Amino acid sequence: MGLIGATASAVEAGAPPDSASVEASPPVLGDDELETRQIDELLARRISVKGFPAELEARFQHDHAAPRMRRMMVSGALVAFLFNWLLVSDAVMVPDQFDLAIQLRLLLYTPLTLLGLWLVNRIASIALREWAVLAASVAAAAINVTLCLRSGHPNAGPYLVSLASVVVFTNTVARIRFTHAVWLDTGILIAFVWATLRMPDAPMDVMLPAGVMLMSLSVFTLYGCHALEQDERRNWLMRQRELALRRALQQANVRLDAASRHDLLTDVANRRHFEAFLEEVWEHARQSGQDVSLMLLDIDRFKDYNAHHGQAEGDACLRQIAAVLKLRLRRPDDLVARYGGEEFAAVLVGTPVSVAVGAAERIRQGVTALARPHASSPTGHVTVSIGVACMRPNAPHASQSQLIAAADEALHQAKRRGGDQVFAFGTQG
Repeated sequence: MGLIGATASAVEAGAPPDSASVEASPPVLGDDELETRQIDELLARRISVKGFPAELEARFQHDHAAPRMRRMMVSGALVAFLFNWLLVSDAVMVPDQFDLAIQLRLLLYTPLTLLGLWLVNRIASIALREWAVLAASVAAAAINVTLCLRSGHPNAGPYLVSLASVVVFTNTVARIRFTHAVWLDTGILIAFVWATLRMPDAPMDVMLPAGVMLMSLSVFTLYGCHALEQDERRNWLMRQRELALRRALQQANVRLDAASRHDLLTDVANRRHFEAFLEEVWEHARQSGQDVSLMLLDIDRFKDYNAHHGQAEGDACLRQIAAVLKLRLRRPDDLVARYGGEEFAAVLVGTPVSVAVGAAERIRQGVTALARPHASSPTGHVTVSIGVACMRPNAPHASQSQLIAAADEALHQAKRRGGDQVFAFGTQG
């Protein structure tokens, strides 16, 4: 180990401000807290049939796009197959239109449904997909009404009740959005009444209960559709609230951890963060073969300064010296910390001892330049003593505790020599 003179020079650093120092930030109401409040307000009241506010609605639709697509594909495949089973009832109820039923159901609707499934899987717009499902439901209802109106068979009027299959399927299996379901069911009921009035031979004693049954099915399935959509939206809101609370908790923990590693008086890292930082950089330097330099700084005769000038002036002095340290040690990898009382520490990674001593001398001169009056100091102003030590972590027997002990001993040597100077232990670099 070599002894380096206190007047060694170093190149002035031009790097950005010290990013390793922990900066405390006042707690603010973040996006997650605002979102949680908004969600709580929505959960406290009935969710509107129009959906959420624009931003939340867009996120809801995005999050449910994949499951909605799967439901569309499954229900579309089902309707393409099951809709053709109505050909059996077509043959019984409107036999004179059976050929037309085959054309409309098997040769037109089924291929178009399959084509629609292929297209809807490639449509980026979520709203357009929902309209496509509604259009398919309207087409299915239109086919049933067309067959009944064109038929001259006595069963044609009562056969309008087949519209119930469209209502039940779209509201419960396909589960189209509630507002679309309301439009569809209203249109089907209007079509039922209009078609009934267009059939002079329709038996009213059958059509009236059939209409009541169709309207009842519409009301019941719409209620179920609305309840399911409300539950789906409410469950999504609760998941978003849980996620927002979890993120807010994580951010609070980060702020709390930062505060626990920060010295509020001097606005630099505290000893806890210093120890964790030194352990981390020591391990990294062990692998890379870099030097690690440690600087311990003590304010000369600080107890006398406090006794003469008062606690408030003492705190102001600590803040000023911390500012000098941050100003003079500006590399992103350096750390400035309050080591305890009137002592500060600085960790310089990848810095040989000669450069570390030069930086320490620059700091000593910076404190002297403050010219802060100190009645008990031989110089008449505040001065500091600085001990510097440098080690290479991959060297034999090197350890963090040895580095700290060497820097502490160097500081004591500087104090024994009258203070206001730099003393260093370390390998030449």
